[in-house]
Parts: sequence; structure tokens; C-alpha cells
Amino acid sequence: MALDLASLKSASNDQLLHLVDRRHPEYQDNLDHWRFLEACYKGGRSWIEQNIFTYPKEGKREFAERKKRAYRFPHSKEVVSLVNKYVFKGSIERRETLPEAVKEFWGAATLLKRPIADLMSTISLWSSTFGRIWVVVDNNVPETVVTEADRKASKGRTYSYFLKPMQAYDFAYDEDGELEWFMNGEFARDDSNPLTSSGAVSERFRLWTKEFTCVVTVAVKDGERIATLDPQSIREHNLGLVPVFPADHITSDELYKVDGLVEDVAYMDRTVANYLSCLDVIITDQTFSQLAIPFQGMLPTEGSSGDGEANPDDEEMTNIQVMGTKRVFAYNAEGGAAPQYISPDVAQPEMILKAVTKIVGEIYHSIGMAGERTKEDNAAGIDNSSGVAKAYDFEQLNAMLAAKARSLQNIEHNLIRLVNAWSGKVEELQEVDELVTYPQTFDVRNLADEMDNAQRMSVINAPKALRRKQMKRVANKMFPQADAAEIKEIEDDIDNDWLETPELDVAGAIGEQPTLGKGRVPGKGNSQGENNKGSVKADDKAGADKRRAKKVTQPAS
Repeated sequence: MALDLASLKSASNDQLLHLVDRRHPEYQDNLDHWRFLEACYKGGRSWIEQNIFTYPKEGKREFAERKKRAYRFPHSKEVVSLVNKYVFKGSIERRETLPEAVKEFWGAATLLKRPIADLMSTISLWSSTFGRIWVVVDNNVPETVVTEADRKASKGRTYSYFLKPMQAYDFAYDEDGELEWFMNGEFARDDSNPLTSSGAVSERFRLWTKEFTCVVTVAVKDGERIATLDPQSIREHNLGLVPVFPADHITSDELYKVDGLVEDVAYMDRTVANYLSCLDVIITDQTFSQLAIPFQGMLPTEGSSGDGEANPDDEEMTNIQVMGTKRVFAYNAEGGAAPQYISPDVAQPEMILKAVTKIVGEIYHSIGMAGERTKEDNAAGIDNSSGVAKAYDFEQLNAMLAAKARSLQNIEHNLIRLVNAWSGKVEELQEVDELVTYPQTFDVRNLADEMDNAQRMSVINAPKALRRKQMKRVANKMFPQADAAEIKEIEDDIDNDWLETPELDVAGAIGEQPTLGKGRVPGKGNSQGENNKGSVKADDKAGADKRRAKKVTQPAS
């Protein structure tokens, strides 16, 4: 039985505490994992403090010094940013003729009046990180507003925000798979008046149902938790649905948790950072050779008289220690071994570098971005990947981006439905599929790849239609900042004039020299063409030689 507002108002303290303490079945199991994914995306020095681990032979002082020197390349953030870049690189078509409520929402989709493009980019970013986030569509129009003019005067509007999975405490579905109710945690700060407010931050628990929303607060009095329903937070929206929906990285039917883009990448990212920190120790401690010297040669650095005055021999002894970078190994010289420098073992850093290269390659290969950072020589601008490998990576990445785009398109459709619901346009709840369309194929090849494809098509004499289509892709890659009119002019030239065979001039039929195009005479381009077979002068010379030969061989009469 659905919860009604009257039952909630009459609930006891124990019932309200039971409500705010509820967590869905997979919440506790994944809470630490979600926090780790968020930390891997954000990075910073706090990530270093929490995720750089000690190794058995390391003391506390050495470990503390190593963490101070530690650094990290955020592969988790890089992967998410690359996918976001490719998804929103394509053309997202939003219809210009829109319901007024949707048009207003697209212009100011968030509480801070950010446009819909910014909201969708943020949703895409965090859904890739967590796998699933929750999107809320709210309305701050006062209940006393009746007319549209009153709404505009009150500055009330519909806006949206998202919740991370750590904030989604519990929820339930009805028989049709729609949300029956949803409870999340939110934070509020006492800062309305800078003179009298405390500035303290407290957690509140917001409950959404199909008919109303409210906030429950919890305070501690005399060591006892007291839950209270905030009467000012109660709003009866009567939408007939919960204005909250899941936003998945890839659309899924899972109830509580969906795998994200960096589900495994984050842990490989942490391993790489720890390996590089160990490599830093080797470089710091073992880069320079260390001196091994008999301890008999380690004489005191003070004068033998003990009067504190400088002794000329002391400087020579000090220089011996400096030669070993002030760190020397002493041994007994009775065995006759001579002093020598001990070089570090280069096999250790080489093993770490190979492991790091392998892991980084697997990070980008797992999502079809092997060309981004898998080759050891990519730093020099060289990519030795085969054409088959590139094609495979492209297909893998294209499939993932297409699925991501379909998920974002569904998210935006759900946003529009809830905006229409808040505006009272119930009849338009299902008529939103044509308002926005995301691309379903993504081209991540660069200009050099497109030029290479065009050249190969020319070599094999590919059909004109295929070559023209490829040349249009080249034009768009070559001039990405060109406006629509310039691109249309280039494409029209490709469609109409390019690859067309010049027509033969029929002027030769009336005794004139046959020409191609605009009066150009074959063989007349330069003097070197006179001896070429097929040129005009070459043909005349050959005919004259034949006539002379005929005269010589003809018998006299």
C-alpha cells in the first residue's frame, strides 16, 4: 500500500528513524567502491595519502618521504573525459519548435541556470564514473501561483539536478517498473543570515512519492536521536509519478547498481600510481653510483690536536666522503679490495616500466582507445598499430559510444517528460521522441586517416559516389570551424564538378585542331613532349619518315 501524507504526519519517532535509516540491498556493499571511483576521478593530494601503500621493507620515515614525492597521472579521469569528448563531438539535433515549458527548461536547466548541454555533459561524465546516478526534476513555483503571468512574476521555474549513488539511500518500484517512492540524503547549511546563522552543515532526508515530497531531519538531544518531519518542506505536487529517474552509463534493467566505464580502470590506475612511486624511490636512492671504501681511510674530519682549528688534511678526508655523494659503504681493507663505485641494478626500474606500460595499455585497450596511449613510441608521434588493429578498436569504441549516446538520449527524453508533467502537459508526456536525437555513429579518425582513405580509394579507382562521400569527410575534418554556407559550397563543388570527365571539343570535325577542355592542344604543353608518342609533332615526323622510305624503295620507271 502506497504511503500517504496523513500517515507520514502521524508517524512516531521510531518509524521516522526507521525510515531515514533504510538502505537498499546493495548500498552498503558498494558504498566504499563508489567513494573510491569518485576519488579516482577527482584525484588530488588526498588521493595520494589514501591510495599509496607501503611495501614490507620500508620504514615509516621512508614511506612518509615517498608519499611527499608521489605523483599520479589520472587515467580514470582521462578515460571519462575522452568518452565525453567523443560523445558530444557529434551533432545533437534538438528541434526548434518546442513546447514553451521545454524551451524555457533547455535554456536554464539547472538551479544555476546552466543550459541543457551543460547539464547533459555533467550527467554523462558522472554516469560514466559511477555507472548509475539519479536525476531529479524539481519545481520552485509557489503553490499560490495560478496564471502564467503570476509564475513569471514569482520567478519560479522547473530545474534539474543529479544525485550520486551514495546519496540514493532507498527506493522501491511498483508493478509497472516505475518508482513508487525514493529517499535521498541532502545537505543544508545554516547560512541565511551571516550575523546570526551558525554556518553549520547538517544532513537531511528527502522523501519523494507520486503525490508529495517532504524532508525529515534528525537531531540528537540528551543522547537520543529525534526525527522530525519539517512542515515547511511538505509539498503536494500530485504529478502521479515520482520526478526522479536513474541515469545509466549504458541503459540497463538492473535495479540497484550498474557498472560504469571505470569500474576496473580505477583499480589499474591505482596500481600504476603505486608502481611509479616505487620507481621514484629507485631513481632517488640509486641513480648515482655509491662509493665503497675501506673504513681505515675514513679518518676524523677534525684536527688531531682537538683545538677546533682547521687542519689542511681534514679537507682531503671530507672530499673523499663527498665523492660518494656523502653516502659510502665502508669495509675492512685487510682483504686487499680496492675502493670502487657500486652501480645500481637497472633491471629493477626496467621491470617496473614494462609493468606500467602493460597496465596503461590495457586501460585504454579495454575501452577501444588503444591508439591513445598504448605504444611506447607514441610520445614521438609514431603509431605502429596495424590497420586491422585500428579497425577493431574503432568498431569497439564506436559501439560503446553509440550505446552511450542512446542512454543519453533516453535520459533527455525522461527530462522532457518530467518537465511536461510539472507544466501540466500530461498529454505530451509520451510525445517527446522527436524533440531530441543523438548521433548513432561516431567517427574518431583524424584528418591524416581520412586523407589516407581518400588516396587509397583513388588508387583502386573506387566508385565516384564513394569517393565523393569520403572527400566530404575530408572537407569537414580539414575545416572544422567553417560555417554551414562554406561547407555547403564545398560539398556542392564535390557533387557537381569533381571527378567529372572533360568533354571532347568537336571543333576538329571542321578541320581545326581537336582540343580537350578550353582549347588545350595535346602535346603542346611543353617542348619536351615533342618526342613523346602520341604528340602532334611526333606524329608528323613519323609520317614524313615513312614517305621518305617509300620513295627510296620505289623502283625507277
